[in-house]
Amino acid sequence: MKLTAENYYSVEAQKHYMGYSQFKDFSECEYKAMAIINGDYQKKQTDAMLLGSYVDAHFEGNLRLFKAQNPDYKRIKAKADKIISCVEDDDFMMKYMSGQKQVIMTGIIEGIPIKIKIDSFHPGKAIVDFKTTKDFEPSFVKEKGVVSWIEAWMYDMQAAVYQEIVYQNTGERLPYYIEAVTKEEVPDKNIMRKMRKQT
Repeated sequence: MKLTAENYYSVEAQKHYMGYSQFKDFSECEYKAMAIINGDYQKKQTDAMLLGSYVDAHFEGNLRLFKAQNPDYKRIKAKADKIISCVEDDDFMMKYMSGQKQVIMTGIIEGIPIKIKIDSFHPGKAIVDFKTTKDFEPSFVKEKGVVSWIEAWMYDMQAAVYQEIVYQNTGERLPYYIEAVTKEEVPDKNIMRKMRKQT
């Protein structure tokens, strides 16, 4: 199956390829993960999710379509625009976001077909993933204890998967950066580099 921007999140694509979201879903509840893949269950969209999707759509260049498909966006618009301004007013942050947008790649890890979509890809230089998060405080995770917000959301695993798939497609081991902005009243921002773990 050839992946495109239009079918990347489709039920068919979910059945052909595993992505980061599926890894996370299976780690939380296998039954629910299968229901999502089969199209029998949809995650309830919270205001936090709507806010993150609004910001993502802006930087992807799909904000007009997002607004048409999500008429409830108005209740989070002011906060989302504040987050966007926090990024766009910072030349350093925008430099990392200036790569090729939403680059789709596929590969195989442990015999499983994997799909990824890179927020900002700088060929030969870096993989940049954009995140909005509640804050940068550590979180408690069952069976792990208190961990960084990156580990709590399993973004360290996402970094490893993306780096491996990019390597399979380009032959290059590229650094993975998380460009993050918080959803706090006064947004905080940071760029963090995740190194590939050697095995």
